[in-house]
Amino acid sequence: MKEVEKTRTKLQDLRVKLQNGQIYQSLLPEIDHIMGSVARSAPTPVQLPDDQDGILDLLQKLRDQLNDHQLQTISDQDLFTLFHHIGSPNPAVRDKGVYFLFSDILQQQITSKKQLKMLFTRLVQDESLFGHITEPENDGIFQRSFSLMFLSTILYIDRAGSHFIDDESKNTLVDQLVTYMALEVDTRGYVGQKGWAHAYTHIGNVLDELAVDNSLVRADKLLMLAVLLVRYKRLDTPLIFGEPERLAAYIANLTRQNKLYSDFLLLALKNWRHELVSIQTRESEEMWTRLYNRQHLLQAMVLNPEMPKEIKVYLNEENDFRF
Repeated sequence: MKEVEKTRTKLQDLRVKLQNGQIYQSLLPEIDHIMGSVARSAPTPVQLPDDQDGILDLLQKLRDQLNDHQLQTISDQDLFTLFHHIGSPNPAVRDKGVYFLFSDILQQQITSKKQLKMLFTRLVQDESLFGHITEPENDGIFQRSFSLMFLSTILYIDRAGSHFIDDESKNTLVDQLVTYMALEVDTRGYVGQKGWAHAYTHIGNVLDELAVDNSLVRADKLLMLAVLLVRYKRLDTPLIFGEPERLAAYIANLTRQNKLYSDFLLLALKNWRHELVSIQTRESEEMWTRLYNRQHLLQAMVLNPEMPKEIKVYLNEENDFRF
């Protein structure tokens, strides 16, 4: 994971400069340079979980106990077994299995704070978030994307009153999330018989939770917004499964909190508009994909009722989300 470490280190340096007030106007081009320097790698075999190891029986057993109101606690071992399979390409295991079951377990408050912190620590690790991330599209996306999905769920539980995630852990998450966004280019939504990948929706879920986290400094929230915008701008494959609407909801949630964020977003939007001139001189599938991705995001922002007025005014005046 040499490329992961190199990218993370560069973004950590940028994060420190932003926190110290040493950088603002050049933040977006600095991030763009970091992303442009990422070396993509050749495909390697993805080690998938063995779904014949009894996971389906465990899912059914726990589901039956939950339905019969007999599941009062869940062992660490059973949790580890469940989460070992969130990278499964089988949606009956990953999505309708582990995710649905775990959501119900959380609603019943069956897990302990210690267990939730344990899962958070596991999900934020490199092995969970960065497996095969610099390679062409592969089944590693399910492990990466669903690690984010579960992180957003755990963050919500923490924010709702449990408070088991300490500041150091959130600091680690910020580093991991901006690195993930800088590297993730798999934009697939629903993947044939394998079900949802939906990485960019899950990114929006995590960002939304962190947007309202009062323990994070403004510079960190600004950095996450900036990295998202630069990565979105550089995507060469389409986002067509509701991701622009999800990300627009996060942007509205963040920018209405403080003028700092809306001012920065306006700066980013104006820069993005200026860049269109050079982009449109090179007509290609990549160019049109980027233009339509941008159009879909800006339209979602205009239509979002929570978006700050100054953002909507700018977009409507420029009228550049239509072409």
